Amino acid sequence: MDDFNARVGPIVRGIASGLIPMAVFTPVYAIWPVLAWPVPGAFFFVAALGWSVFLAVRAAKLIKFAGGVSNETNAYDARISKGMTIVSSIQGALIVTSVVVLALFGQYVWILPVVVLIVGLHFFPMPAIFGRTIDYYLGGFMLIIAGTGFYLASQSGIDWQVTSGVTGFGAALVTSAFGLYIVRAGNTALTRTVNCKLDSCPGRFVRV
Repeated sequence: MDDFNARVGPIVRGIASGLIPMAVFTPVYAIWPVLAWPVPGAFFFVAALGWSVFLAVRAAKLIKFAGGVSNETNAYDARISKGMTIVSSIQGALIVTSVVVLALFGQYVWILPVVVLIVGLHFFPMPAIFGRTIDYYLGGFMLIIAGTGFYLASQSGIDWQVTSGVTGFGAALVTSAFGLYIVRAGNTALTRTVNCKLDSCPGRFVRV
């Protein structure tokens, strides 16, 4: 309990750092169905955007809260930080390189499936970093979506909008689900220590 309370800041920041990418990438993926199916795609995008705003607001509140509590770190926090820095750096470099190369050769239809493939692969080192198993499922679903995108992209009779729409729709669902998992996991972990809801006891703790 004492160690947990001393590390409230890093724990809360860790939750926020997981919410931020989901808030950013969910609408990026969700915009593509609009190109394939304008009306239902627009409804899906608006819903995804609303969810992303919720995640972003929650992350901002957590970061603000973390500044006013104990921020002691330990070897576990350092290991997570180092591991995620390595994984994120490799993922970012691969995405940028792939997008540039495919764009230079005019192979735009392959860009989104390749990006989703890279994102899917980046989940698989994460169980070793965080000591959890959900990343295997997230990565597996992302690989299925990427594979579907590759198949559609290889079919000459299928428009690129459909390929991107299907791939973006699936990827947005995965990132949305992961955002929900982070929120629920934060609720469970933090309320086990202090039964406190967000904004109802800002001087003590936070429920995410």
